[in-house]
Amino acid sequence: MEIRRFESDLLSSNMYLIVEGDHGIIIDPCRDTAPAEGLVIDYILLTHEHYDHISGVLAWKEATGAMVLCSQACGENIQSPRRNLASTFTAFCELQTWVKLDKLPDADSQFSCHADETFEDETVLTWRGHAFKLFALPGHSLGSIGIILDDRYFFSGDTLIEGVQIALRLPGGSKTRWNTIGAPRLAKLPEGLIVYPGHFDSFIYKRK
Repeated sequence: MEIRRFESDLLSSNMYLIVEGDHGIIIDPCRDTAPAEGLVIDYILLTHEHYDHISGVLAWKEATGAMVLCSQACGENIQSPRRNLASTFTAFCELQTWVKLDKLPDADSQFSCHADETFEDETVLTWRGHAFKLFALPGHSLGSIGIILDDRYFFSGDTLIEGVQIALRLPGGSKTRWNTIGAPRLAKLPEGLIVYPGHFDSFIYKRK
Protein backbone atom coordinates (compact mmCIF):
# COMPACT_ATOMS: atom_id res chain seq x y z
CA MET A 1 0.00 0.00 0.00
CA GLU A 2 1.14 3.54 -0.77
CA ILE A 3 -0.10 6.91 0.52
CA ARG A 4 0.45 9.85 -1.82
CA ARG A 5 -0.08 13.50 -0.86
CA PHE A 6 -1.06 16.27 -3.26
CA GLU A 7 -1.25 19.95 -2.31
CA SER A 8 -4.12 21.93 -3.82
CA ASP A 9 -4.24 25.58 -4.89
CA LEU A 10 -6.91 26.28 -2.25
CA LEU A 11 -5.03 27.30 0.91
CA SER A 12 -2.56 24.45 0.29
CA SER A 13 -5.11 21.88 1.44
CA ASN A 14 -3.99 18.26 1.16
CA MET A 15 -5.55 15.58 -1.01
CA TYR A 16 -4.49 12.02 -0.27
CA LEU A 17 -4.49 9.04 -2.62
CA ILE A 18 -4.22 5.59 -1.06
CA VAL A 19 -3.10 3.02 -3.62
CA GLU A 20 -3.28 -0.76 -3.43
CA GLY A 21 -2.41 -2.48 -6.70
CA ASP A 22 -4.32 -0.72 -9.46
CA HIS A 23 -7.08 0.54 -7.13
CA GLY A 24 -7.23 3.69 -5.08
CA ILE A 25 -9.17 5.73 -2.52
CA ILE A 26 -9.16 9.54 -2.49
CA ILE A 27 -9.41 11.57 0.70
CA ASP A 28 -10.45 15.24 0.37
CA PRO A 29 -10.32 15.61 -3.43
CA CYS A 30 -8.85 18.70 -5.05
CA ARG A 31 -9.79 19.66 -8.60
CA ASP A 32 -6.83 17.91 -10.29
CA THR A 33 -7.84 14.38 -11.30
CA ALA A 34 -4.55 13.55 -13.05
CA PRO A 35 -3.39 11.34 -10.13
CA ALA A 36 -6.22 8.92 -11.03
CA GLU A 37 -4.59 7.97 -14.32
CA GLY A 38 -4.17 4.22 -14.57
CA LEU A 39 -6.12 3.55 -11.37
CA VAL A 40 -9.61 2.41 -10.48
CA ILE A 41 -10.83 4.84 -7.79
CA ASP A 42 -13.31 3.04 -5.56
CA TYR A 43 -14.18 5.67 -2.93
CA ILE A 44 -13.91 9.37 -2.23
CA LEU A 45 -13.78 10.05 1.52
CA LEU A 46 -14.35 13.52 3.01
CA THR A 47 -12.91 14.59 6.36
CA HIS A 48 -15.28 17.58 6.51
CA GLU A 49 -17.47 19.86 4.43
CA HIS A 50 -15.31 22.95 3.83
CA TYR A 51 -14.83 24.00 0.23
CA ASP A 52 -11.04 23.63 0.12
CA HIS A 53 -11.45 19.94 1.02
CA ILE A 54 -14.35 19.09 -1.30
CA SER A 55 -13.62 21.24 -4.37
CA GLY A 56 -12.80 18.21 -6.51
CA VAL A 57 -15.78 16.01 -5.69
CA LEU A 58 -17.64 16.69 -8.94
CA ALA A 59 -14.52 16.37 -11.09
CA TRP A 60 -13.51 13.09 -9.46
CA LYS A 61 -17.06 11.72 -9.67
CA GLU A 62 -17.15 12.49 -13.38
CA ALA A 63 -13.67 11.10 -14.02
CA THR A 64 -13.93 7.93 -11.94
CA GLY A 65 -17.52 7.27 -10.87
CA ALA A 66 -16.27 6.63 -7.33
CA MET A 67 -18.64 6.59 -4.35
CA VAL A 68 -18.55 9.61 -2.02
CA LEU A 69 -18.61 8.66 1.68
CA CYS A 70 -18.75 11.11 4.59
CA SER A 71 -20.59 11.85 7.82
CA GLN A 72 -24.30 12.61 7.71
CA ALA A 73 -23.73 16.22 8.75
CA CYS A 74 -21.03 16.65 6.12
CA GLY A 75 -23.32 15.13 3.50
CA GLU A 76 -25.99 17.69 4.31
CA ASN A 77 -23.63 20.67 4.38
CA ILE A 78 -21.77 19.98 1.13
CA GLN A 79 -25.04 20.59 -0.70
CA SER A 80 -25.08 24.28 0.29
CA PRO A 81 -22.51 26.86 -0.94
CA ARG A 82 -23.19 28.79 2.24
CA ARG A 83 -22.67 25.88 4.64
CA ASN A 84 -19.67 24.46 2.77
CA LEU A 85 -18.16 27.98 2.80
CA ALA A 86 -17.76 28.18 -1.01
CA SER A 87 -19.82 31.39 -1.10
CA THR A 88 -17.39 33.18 1.25
CA PHE A 89 -14.16 31.36 0.42
CA THR A 90 -12.50 34.17 -1.54
CA ALA A 91 -13.26 36.67 1.22
CA PHE A 92 -11.86 34.25 3.80
CA CYS A 93 -8.67 33.86 1.76
CA GLU A 94 -8.21 37.64 1.80
CA LEU A 95 -8.53 37.76 5.59
CA GLN A 96 -6.60 34.66 6.68
CA THR A 97 -2.92 34.89 7.55
CA TRP A 98 -1.78 31.31 8.15
CA VAL A 99 -1.12 30.42 4.47
CA LYS A 100 0.87 32.86 2.33
CA LEU A 101 -0.90 33.60 -0.94
CA ASP A 102 0.70 35.24 -3.98
CA LYS A 103 -2.76 35.62 -5.46
CA LEU A 104 -6.30 34.69 -4.55
CA PRO A 105 -7.33 31.22 -5.75
CA ASP A 106 -9.96 30.71 -8.42
CA ALA A 107 -12.93 29.54 -6.34
CA ASP A 108 -16.43 28.50 -7.38
CA SER A 109 -18.67 30.50 -5.05
CA GLN A 110 -21.71 28.39 -6.01
CA PHE A 111 -20.11 25.00 -5.53
CA SER A 112 -22.21 22.15 -4.15
CA CYS A 113 -22.11 18.37 -4.36
CA HIS A 114 -23.72 15.23 -2.94
CA ALA A 115 -22.64 12.17 -1.01
CA ASP A 116 -23.53 8.62 -2.04
CA GLU A 117 -23.22 7.15 1.46
CA THR A 118 -23.24 8.76 4.90
CA PHE A 119 -22.97 7.60 8.50
CA GLU A 120 -24.12 9.23 11.72
CA ASP A 121 -21.38 8.54 14.26
CA GLU A 122 -18.92 5.92 13.06
CA THR A 123 -18.45 3.23 10.44
CA VAL A 124 -15.81 0.85 9.11
CA LEU A 125 -14.90 0.53 5.45
CA THR A 126 -13.09 -2.67 4.45
CA TRP A 127 -11.16 -2.20 1.23
CA ARG A 128 -8.73 -4.60 -0.46
CA GLY A 129 -7.49 -6.04 2.83
CA HIS A 130 -7.38 -2.69 4.66
CA ALA A 131 -9.69 -1.25 7.33
CA PHE A 132 -10.73 2.40 7.41
CA LYS A 133 -12.37 3.48 10.68
CA LEU A 134 -14.37 6.66 10.21
CA PHE A 135 -15.70 8.45 13.28
CA ALA A 136 -17.25 11.83 14.09
CA LEU A 137 -14.98 14.56 15.51
CA PRO A 138 -17.25 17.62 15.56
CA GLY A 139 -15.76 20.95 16.52
CA HIS A 140 -13.96 22.49 13.55
CA SER A 141 -17.17 21.81 11.65
CA LEU A 142 -20.35 19.90 12.36
CA GLY A 143 -19.43 17.20 9.85
CA SER A 144 -15.76 16.74 10.75
CA ILE A 145 -14.48 13.18 11.11
CA GLY A 146 -11.26 11.30 11.72
CA ILE A 147 -10.16 8.39 9.55
CA ILE A 148 -7.84 5.72 10.93
CA LEU A 149 -6.34 3.34 8.38
CA ASP A 150 -5.09 -0.06 9.56
CA ASP A 151 -4.69 1.24 13.13
CA ARG A 152 -1.54 3.03 11.97
CA TYR A 153 -2.41 6.10 9.89
CA PHE A 154 -4.72 8.95 10.94
CA PHE A 155 -6.27 11.33 8.41
CA SER A 156 -7.32 14.24 10.58
CA GLY A 157 -8.66 16.89 8.22
CA ASP A 158 -8.49 20.27 9.94
CA THR A 159 -9.12 18.79 13.38
CA LEU A 160 -5.45 18.10 14.06
CA ILE A 161 -2.63 20.03 12.38
CA GLU A 162 0.83 20.13 13.94
CA GLY A 163 1.52 23.47 15.62
CA VAL A 164 -1.89 24.90 14.72
CA GLN A 165 -4.70 25.39 17.21
CA ILE A 166 -7.99 23.94 16.00
CA ALA A 167 -10.27 26.62 14.49
CA LEU A 168 -13.68 26.48 16.16
CA ARG A 169 -15.09 29.87 15.16
CA LEU A 170 -15.80 29.28 11.48
CA PRO A 171 -19.48 28.95 10.54
CA GLY A 172 -20.64 25.51 11.69
CA GLY A 173 -17.84 25.20 14.24
CA SER A 174 -18.70 24.51 17.85
CA LYS A 175 -16.56 24.84 20.97
CA THR A 176 -19.19 22.94 22.93
CA ARG A 177 -19.22 19.96 20.56
CA TRP A 178 -15.44 19.99 20.49
CA ASN A 179 -15.14 19.96 24.27
CA THR A 180 -17.80 17.29 24.80
CA ILE A 181 -17.27 14.99 21.79
CA GLY A 182 -14.32 15.84 19.56
CA ALA A 183 -11.54 16.52 22.06
CA PRO A 184 -12.29 13.50 24.31
CA ARG A 185 -12.25 11.18 21.31
CA LEU A 186 -9.00 12.65 20.05
CA ALA A 187 -7.46 12.22 23.51
CA LYS A 188 -8.21 8.50 23.46
CA LEU A 189 -6.26 7.84 20.27
CA PRO A 190 -3.06 5.82 20.74
CA GLU A 191 0.22 7.67 20.52
CA GLY A 192 2.42 6.82 17.57
CA LEU A 193 -0.19 7.17 14.84
CA ILE A 194 1.17 8.78 11.68
CA VAL A 195 -1.04 11.82 11.17
CA TYR A 196 -1.90 13.05 7.69
CA PRO A 197 -3.54 16.46 8.26
CA GLY A 198 -5.71 18.63 6.05
CA HIS A 199 -2.85 21.11 5.63
CA PHE A 200 0.95 20.89 5.82
CA ASP A 201 3.15 17.87 6.51
CA SER A 202 2.54 14.58 8.30
CA PHE A 203 3.70 14.02 11.88
CA ILE A 204 3.57 11.52 14.74
CA TYR A 205 0.65 11.82 17.13
CA LYS A 206 1.44 12.48 20.78
CA ARG A 207 -1.13 13.22 23.45
CA LYS A 208 -0.92 16.65 25.06
